[in-house]
Amino acid sequence: MEGADKNFPEMNPAGGQGSSTDIHLVTRRCLRAQSLTGLALAGALLLVGPVAAYSSLFGSLAAYVPSLLFALIVLRNVGGDSAAFLRAAVLGEAAKLLTTALICMAVFMLVEPLAYGWFFAGMILVIFIGFLRPLFGG
Repeated sequence: MEGADKNFPEMNPAGGQGSSTDIHLVTRRCLRAQSLTGLALAGALLLVGPVAAYSSLFGSLAAYVPSLLFALIVLRNVGGDSAAFLRAAVLGEAAKLLTTALICMAVFMLVEPLAYGWFFAGMILVIFIGFLRPLFGG
Protein backbone atom coordinates (compact mmCIF):
# COMPACT_ATOMS: atom_id res chain seq x y z
CA MET A 1 0.00 0.00 0.00
CA GLU A 2 2.88 2.34 0.65
CA GLY A 3 4.00 2.07 -2.97
CA ALA A 4 0.49 3.01 -4.10
CA ASP A 5 0.78 6.29 -2.22
CA LYS A 6 3.88 7.19 -4.22
CA ASN A 7 2.27 6.25 -7.54
CA PHE A 8 -1.06 7.86 -6.73
CA PRO A 9 -0.41 10.87 -4.50
CA GLU A 10 -4.06 11.95 -4.71
CA MET A 11 -4.81 8.96 -2.48
CA ASN A 12 -2.42 10.16 0.22
CA PRO A 13 -4.49 11.66 3.06
CA ALA A 14 -1.40 13.21 4.65
CA GLY A 15 -1.04 15.98 2.10
CA GLY A 16 -0.93 14.38 -1.30
CA GLN A 17 -2.04 15.92 -4.54
CA GLY A 18 -5.73 15.74 -3.67
CA SER A 19 -5.51 17.23 -0.19
CA SER A 20 -7.37 20.39 0.73
CA THR A 21 -4.02 22.09 1.38
CA ASP A 22 -3.08 21.55 -2.27
CA ILE A 23 -6.45 22.83 -3.43
CA HIS A 24 -5.96 25.99 -1.39
CA LEU A 25 -2.44 26.41 -2.80
CA VAL A 26 -3.56 25.95 -6.41
CA THR A 27 -6.43 28.39 -5.86
CA ARG A 28 -4.13 30.97 -4.30
CA ARG A 29 -1.67 30.67 -7.19
CA CYS A 30 -4.46 30.92 -9.75
CA LEU A 31 -5.92 34.05 -8.13
CA ARG A 32 -2.45 35.58 -7.90
CA ALA A 33 -1.83 34.88 -11.60
CA GLN A 34 -5.18 36.46 -12.47
CA SER A 35 -4.50 39.60 -10.46
CA LEU A 36 -0.96 40.03 -11.78
CA THR A 37 -2.15 39.51 -15.35
CA GLY A 38 -4.82 42.18 -14.97
CA LEU A 39 -2.32 44.61 -13.48
CA ALA A 40 0.28 43.84 -16.17
CA LEU A 41 -2.24 44.46 -18.94
CA ALA A 42 -3.32 47.76 -17.39
CA GLY A 43 0.32 48.78 -16.94
CA ALA A 44 1.15 47.95 -20.54
CA LEU A 45 -1.92 49.83 -21.75
CA LEU A 46 -0.68 53.01 -20.08
CA LEU A 47 1.43 53.28 -23.23
CA VAL A 48 -1.80 53.37 -25.26
CA GLY A 49 -3.54 55.80 -22.95
CA PRO A 50 -5.10 56.15 -19.52
CA VAL A 51 -8.64 55.30 -20.71
CA ALA A 52 -7.46 52.00 -22.18
CA ALA A 53 -5.53 51.23 -18.98
CA TYR A 54 -8.33 51.85 -16.51
CA SER A 55 -10.90 50.26 -18.82
CA SER A 56 -8.90 47.02 -18.89
CA LEU A 57 -8.36 47.25 -15.14
CA PHE A 58 -12.11 47.51 -14.54
CA GLY A 59 -12.64 44.55 -16.87
CA SER A 60 -10.01 42.57 -15.01
CA LEU A 61 -11.70 43.41 -11.71
CA ALA A 62 -15.08 42.37 -13.14
CA ALA A 63 -13.61 38.89 -13.59
CA TYR A 64 -11.22 38.72 -10.62
CA VAL A 65 -13.49 39.89 -7.78
CA PRO A 66 -16.20 37.29 -8.55
CA SER A 67 -13.55 34.56 -8.80
CA LEU A 68 -12.19 35.58 -5.42
CA LEU A 69 -15.70 35.57 -3.94
CA PHE A 70 -16.37 32.11 -5.38
CA ALA A 71 -13.12 30.80 -3.92
CA LEU A 72 -13.91 32.23 -0.48
CA ILE A 73 -17.34 30.61 -0.47
CA VAL A 74 -16.36 27.21 -1.85
CA LEU A 75 -13.00 26.63 -0.17
CA ARG A 76 -14.58 26.74 3.29
CA ASN A 77 -16.31 23.44 2.47
CA VAL A 78 -13.47 21.49 0.84
CA GLY A 79 -12.92 18.14 2.47
CA GLY A 80 -16.17 18.15 4.39
CA ASP A 81 -19.62 16.84 3.67
CA SER A 82 -20.23 16.49 -0.07
CA ALA A 83 -23.77 17.89 0.20
CA ALA A 84 -22.42 20.99 1.98
CA PHE A 85 -19.73 21.35 -0.67
CA LEU A 86 -22.31 21.12 -3.46
CA ARG A 87 -24.50 23.75 -1.76
CA ALA A 88 -21.46 26.02 -1.40
CA ALA A 89 -20.53 25.50 -5.06
CA VAL A 90 -24.04 26.42 -6.22
CA LEU A 91 -24.16 29.42 -3.89
CA GLY A 92 -20.66 30.45 -4.96
CA GLU A 93 -21.52 30.26 -8.65
CA ALA A 94 -24.71 32.28 -8.13
CA ALA A 95 -22.77 34.89 -6.16
CA LYS A 96 -20.10 34.94 -8.87
CA LEU A 97 -22.62 35.57 -11.65
CA LEU A 98 -24.48 38.22 -9.66
CA THR A 99 -21.24 39.99 -8.69
CA THR A 100 -20.04 39.98 -12.30
CA ALA A 101 -23.32 41.47 -13.47
CA LEU A 102 -23.30 44.13 -10.74
CA ILE A 103 -19.71 45.17 -11.44
CA CYS A 104 -20.34 45.37 -15.20
CA MET A 105 -23.52 47.34 -14.63
CA ALA A 106 -21.79 49.77 -12.26
CA VAL A 107 -18.86 50.30 -14.60
CA PHE A 108 -21.07 50.82 -17.65
CA MET A 109 -23.26 53.31 -15.80
CA LEU A 110 -20.64 55.23 -13.82
CA VAL A 111 -17.35 55.23 -15.74
CA GLU A 112 -17.12 57.72 -18.56
CA PRO A 113 -15.25 57.56 -20.89
CA LEU A 114 -14.81 53.81 -21.14
CA ALA A 115 -13.02 51.84 -23.83
CA TYR A 116 -15.38 48.88 -24.05
CA GLY A 117 -13.00 46.80 -26.14
CA TRP A 118 -10.25 47.09 -23.54
CA PHE A 119 -12.77 46.44 -20.75
CA PHE A 120 -13.73 43.11 -22.32
CA ALA A 121 -10.10 42.35 -23.23
CA GLY A 122 -9.14 42.66 -19.55
CA MET A 123 -12.11 40.58 -18.47
CA ILE A 124 -11.49 37.82 -21.02
CA LEU A 125 -7.76 37.69 -20.32
CA VAL A 126 -8.28 37.26 -16.57
CA ILE A 127 -10.90 34.54 -17.15
CA PHE A 128 -8.58 32.83 -19.65
CA ILE A 129 -5.67 32.87 -17.17
CA GLY A 130 -8.01 31.37 -14.57
CA PHE A 131 -8.61 28.43 -16.89
CA LEU A 132 -5.00 27.99 -17.99
CA ARG A 133 -3.08 28.46 -14.73
CA PRO A 134 -4.16 25.16 -13.09
CA LEU A 135 -3.27 23.26 -16.25
CA PHE A 136 0.35 24.46 -16.18
CA GLY A 137 1.64 23.58 -12.78
CA GLY A 138 -1.15 24.84 -10.54
